[in-house]
Amino acid sequence: MTSPEKFVQAIKSASYQGKPYGILTPLTNVTFFLGAGFSKSWDATFPTGNELFTFDISKYNEEFEEFAENIGYRNKTKVTFSKFKDIAYQLSMQKKYSSIRSRYVDLNNLNFVENSINAAIIKRFKEVAHLNHVKDHKEKLRLTAKPSYEQTQIVNFFSWLHDQSTGDTDEIPEGVRPNYITTNYDFLMESILDAILGSDDTHFLYTYRGFTPLEINGFNRPKTVFNHWLVQSLIKINGGFEIYKCGEKDFSLDYREKNDDELKKNAPVLIVPNREQDYTGTYFQTIFPKAIRTLQETNILVIVGYSLPEEDALLRLLLRQFAEENVDATEKQIFFINPMKVGEQVEKLLSVFPYLEVAPSRYQIFPYAGLFTEWIEEVLTKI
Repeated sequence: MTSPEKFVQAIKSASYQGKPYGILTPLTNVTFFLGAGFSKSWDATFPTGNELFTFDISKYNEEFEEFAENIGYRNKTKVTFSKFKDIAYQLSMQKKYSSIRSRYVDLNNLNFVENSINAAIIKRFKEVAHLNHVKDHKEKLRLTAKPSYEQTQIVNFFSWLHDQSTGDTDEIPEGVRPNYITTNYDFLMESILDAILGSDDTHFLYTYRGFTPLEINGFNRPKTVFNHWLVQSLIKINGGFEIYKCGEKDFSLDYREKNDDELKKNAPVLIVPNREQDYTGTYFQTIFPKAIRTLQETNILVIVGYSLPEEDALLRLLLRQFAEENVDATEKQIFFINPMKVGEQVEKLLSVFPYLEVAPSRYQIFPYAGLFTEWIEEVLTKI
């Protein structure tokens, strides 16, 4: 049985649809772990890490350029992905260890530089791809006006998946519960969720972000405490272009476009690539336990557009929480969708879940060597 066929079988088995009324269908959590390849499957202009973090620093803001010069990168130096990670590493180390700070560097100007780097990243992103901002708090996030066939199929796929969930039996969650953990900064997943909800509701009513925002688009949040029978999780591991700090420990969501002055005062919360990935900030410490619990409660894990790179040691450890021991994996399913060969996919999974190699026939691993859009096409033909 192919990966798409097995997925359809698993979802139909877990769905409340077609089951006798009044008989409780156990909740089955399905979590999508989404990398840059997921966004690129929607729109080829969405950048990979190498594309996003390669640019001329002199085009952006002064603080970023001054810090780069301070550590040896001169004016108009083109920053490659490798150099960017080095700049981010030196910034994080000087923030962490005061004794190695340069003689005219202190915590305040390091915070200014970090903010300026995040501002530069969102401006860089919008140079290469479309970011669908909203104009006021009443708007839903809208996808492209003329979706392609592949984009329509992606929306159809997630719409079908969400139709397999219900919580209307004595307020007890039933059927399939989709959740999302992503490494991406963009708004794509939220926009898809808004699209499948129709013209009235917004995903803000049903989607928990791992933290409760003080405001959404400048206005009061629509929900303070979510009910388990209706909610799904969407957790952005590396932050997002809509996440803004409010003080030291609070955050707001704002999908409206910011001008340069606004970004200079407060840029989005982003965890950028680093030689030694720095996940010590307040945002990550807030959402990390929520991501772990989501994975631990997940029955079906679908990894899309993320290649499990070795340098992402902490994220690989996070994924390990899906099935910490071999007995956990016997009761769960992993779908890995990636253009790399099946053998390479299996090797990647073994590096995260090494016990899978002991008795591979006992575990349910379904690699797919191809694009996410191709996998979806096969899924939809099996429904």
